[in-house]
Amino acid sequence: MASVRFESKGKKNPSHLYVRFYHSKEFDETTKSGVLINPTHWNNKLQRFKSIADEIPDKDDITSDLEKLKIFIISNYNKSYKKGMLITREWLDDIVNKFNNRPTHENDTSVFFVPFVSQFIKDSSTRINPAKGKPIEKATIDKYGTTLKRLQEFETKEKTRLKHVDIGLKFFKKFVSFLSIDGGYKPTTMNKYISQIKMFCDEVKVKGYNYNPEYESRRFYVKRSKVIDTYLNEEEIYKIFELEIENERLDKIRDLFILGLWTGLRVSDFSELDRLQISGNNILISSTVKTNAPAKIPIHPQIRSILNKRNGELPKFNLTPKSLENLFNKKVKEICKDAGITTEIIGDLKNKETNRDERGIYPKYKLISSHTCRRSFITNHLGVLPDRAIMTITTHSSIAQLHKYDKKSSEEYIEEVRKHWEAEKSENLKIV
Repeated sequence: MASVRFESKGKKNPSHLYVRFYHSKEFDETTKSGVLINPTHWNNKLQRFKSIADEIPDKDDITSDLEKLKIFIISNYNKSYKKGMLITREWLDDIVNKFNNRPTHENDTSVFFVPFVSQFIKDSSTRINPAKGKPIEKATIDKYGTTLKRLQEFETKEKTRLKHVDIGLKFFKKFVSFLSIDGGYKPTTMNKYISQIKMFCDEVKVKGYNYNPEYESRRFYVKRSKVIDTYLNEEEIYKIFELEIENERLDKIRDLFILGLWTGLRVSDFSELDRLQISGNNILISSTVKTNAPAKIPIHPQIRSILNKRNGELPKFNLTPKSLENLFNKKVKEICKDAGITTEIIGDLKNKETNRDERGIYPKYKLISSHTCRRSFITNHLGVLPDRAIMTITTHSSIAQLHKYDKKSSEEYIEEVRKHWEAEKSENLKIV
């Protein structure tokens, strides 16, 4: 049977402790274990330290590491044997190097984190998202690339090369400080970077490489700041619907906007109209772009009016989904302004110079985008329809996810409580 032994060969102090891996006549290979010892302290026959080594402060740690190395070699032998690999001196060197977290070259993905992330991104173009059964979206891969860039910037600043075993709480504190102070990023953005780094660490773990388990700690987390998102109430939607628009292209954008506001669809969904079919009083969707889920949505009277105006069809654009979204986001602001949706509210607006969101007080139309559709649909129907009814249309998988889209302000809820109490008071008032 295969055996692993540790042998001291030298006489100088310190000397290398060698690891020998052999199996009958099939192979017999020896390499350095990466451990230095006083050769007079080691018993080759009994495979342990002699009693005279009791005062060595790291004796127990070395003994534990040698036992782990033995297990690591046997485990990798089993994997390699199944793959038909030859057990050679080079094979043993590679296994011991992996155990000791020693790179075989400067971009060894089994050791260095940034090269691993870079290779993961390259491989993503041919990977399949198991949740959707489709290739990873380019937008997702681009986000991976942004996180990679932040990691590279961090390495440059710290003059270091991150290894998988470095991605622990010490790294977390330094990296978050770097993002906040040097990058000026807000908690929400930092949360996205940290979430992706944790995902990359999961992949490192799956590969069987040495990793730092601290990345799984609850403290390896940045709490997202509360995002102020706006929505359009039913009165504002009616103003947009009734707005007189002479420009044909702008009118088509308005009609798509109304479609999104009363269906909760994303621009990515109604930019691919071949997925949509009008059937009686319903809109059928074979599969939504983001969740890959089918949907059946009742036709709102305003959408029915648009269909009647356009001979039963929805407005079409000969544009790519991304180009349509860019045009949509630009023009809906113009439409909302013309519709008189100009009340000043608190919100987050992107500064074009810094490309960062800045919180301030802005006319409401400036804060409107394609995302307003889904937020408005859900917010306007929460508390009016059962949660499950809304989820059937939005294809949310949980009530918690659904309620994240509730964008009513505290003032609006306070006013609802006030109206409820006033109505209750009127009903119960008795004439004495």
